[in-house]
Parts: sequence; C-alpha cells; structure tokens
Amino acid sequence: MTSPTTTPPSRLRAQSLVDSVMRALLRSPLHRALSGKLMIVTVVGRKTGRVYANPVGYAEHDGALLVGTAAGWRRNLQPGEPVRITWRGRTLLADWEVISDEEALVEPYRIILSHNPTHGRFAGIELNPDGGVNREQLHAAVARGTVVVRLRPRAA
Repeated sequence: MTSPTTTPPSRLRAQSLVDSVMRALLRSPLHRALSGKLMIVTVVGRKTGRVYANPVGYAEHDGALLVGTAAGWRRNLQPGEPVRITWRGRTLLADWEVISDEEALVEPYRIILSHNPTHGRFAGIELNPDGGVNREQLHAAVARGTVVVRLRPRAA
C-alpha cells in the first residue's frame, strides 16, 4: 500500500512517458502547439552529473518566465550559473532566481494561475473569485515544497 505522499510506480511510469513525448514535441517543428505554455528546463545533477530535461509549464511576465514547481530539479540549479532552456523552439541560457518566501510567491502565483489555470490542478492552488491567490492553498503548497523559479532568458 502506498502512503499519501508516495507516488505509485504506475503513475511514475505514465508521467515518464508523458514527459518523453513532451520533450520530443517541444524540440520538434511541432513545438508551436505546446510552447505557449510549456518549455524544457535542462539541469545537470549535482551528485550524479546526469542531464535532466524537464518539461514544465510557465507563464510569461515582464520579460521573465515564471515556473511554479515542487519538483526536485530546481535543487540542481547552480548559483551564478545560467540554466539551459528550450523555449519556443530555441535553446537558450537563462538566469534564474528561486522564490520560496510565501508572501513573495503570492503575485507570481497569481500570474501563473491567470495565464495557465491547468497548473493550479497540479499545484493544488486556485484563484479566488476576486482573482487573488487562495492563501490557504498556497500555504499548503509551500509546506509541500512549492516554489517559483523566475527565469530571464539571455539574448540568443
């Protein structure tokens, strides 16, 4: 029996398959169908040296790409080093910042959920009827490790 915090192996396999398909599509000429909301963030494992290409949802705002995530890939971001992204069919370097303070997450999460409401189902965070972030849900998501990674793509 799995605990509520353990993902069943079948779900992990299904997610791995979906991620593989998304990576292939986002790197192909067909990327236009998906790249308005999805991109790939590529990191190198600190301990293993393994390359991880992670399809992620994002929202564009003021020249930055906002990625809400609780996934572990962000721990492989190296301070002072840009990260490689595949965005809108191009591979670029991006400077990054991890936002983890709950109060500082309110506005980026409002933007993410406004641009990409589907993300809210994965994160367990919704917008209230007034358009503000549900603070109780945000608090619970932060307790589960949710952060926002703000990416600023460098010119090609």
